[in-house]
Amino acid sequence: MSVTNILVDSPTVGEKVKRLMGLNGLTQAEVAETLRCSRSTVSQKCTGRIAFSANEINELAELLHVSADVLLGRAPLEVK
Repeated sequence: MSVTNILVDSPTVGEKVKRLMGLNGLTQAEVAETLRCSRSTVSQKCTGRIAFSANEINELAELLHVSADVLLGRAPLEVK
């Protein structure tokens, strides 16, 4: 199984993404462009209705200036 086929299904990931989007001044449309999906899909991913792929987690980590471990809850989110 390739890494891109692994799905990360956790509402807490979506909650962190939403919080970091706000801190970085990003809209769902801007995140959707990065993930190459619709704004509606980003909304569903952020609410936990659709899972993020491992590849999307890596892309989001780069976009949101955090590590993938932060998004996955393996490292603390430190906001200064």
